[in-house]
Amino acid sequence: MMSRIAVLTDTPQTGDSFDTAYGPSAPIRTGSLAGTDVLVTAAAHADPRATVRALKDYGATHLWLCESVGALSPLLETGDWLVPDDFIDGTRGQHYTYFSEKAGGYVQQVPPFDPASREALLSGAANVSPRPFKRGVYVCVSNTRLETPAEAAFWNRAGGHVVGRFLSPFLPLAREVEMQVSALVVVVRPGGAVGESVPFERYEPALAAAIAGLRT
Repeated sequence: MMSRIAVLTDTPQTGDSFDTAYGPSAPIRTGSLAGTDVLVTAAAHADPRATVRALKDYGATHLWLCESVGALSPLLETGDWLVPDDFIDGTRGQHYTYFSEKAGGYVQQVPPFDPASREALLSGAANVSPRPFKRGVYVCVSNTRLETPAEAAFWNRAGGHVVGRFLSPFLPLAREVEMQVSALVVVVRPGGAVGESVPFERYEPALAAAIAGLRT
């Protein structure tokens, strides 16, 4: 089966909303990278289960997160790019699963990300950074606010390297519907501080190279 990449980003996106059993999805648009159609969406007020379900129904086989994040590790500086190899979910109160209490289940989280997608994104990241970091722990906090300085210090002690807001519940939900997941992040601020997200266009050279590499 041919891969079809969906990208979740942290800047608002225009597009069409699709009705699902979980309500309307976030806007989804179709773009083109490396001569391939790519689905692009962003976290919105829609139920994450609706957005992921719509992407799956639209034919997505992969969901890649592209996000501007805060640095928890002193080794990371503003402008650094990283492809995480693990994550900590520090969120709460969201729609985390498609499994019901009557039909329970779980998805294995080892490895946390699709190895082929990580390799493709690492290769792609070399197009935008002279030294993309090959591994690190992404900490996900609530998407309703940034972390406090004390929380940044806590998550650093817990082993986190970067902190963001949108990995969960989107990527765990995508795994439940058998999509391959990974993430490409860029540091725009120290943890516990404010910063501006980079526009989606900044990711496009890396994504185009990653998609081309995934096809080979």
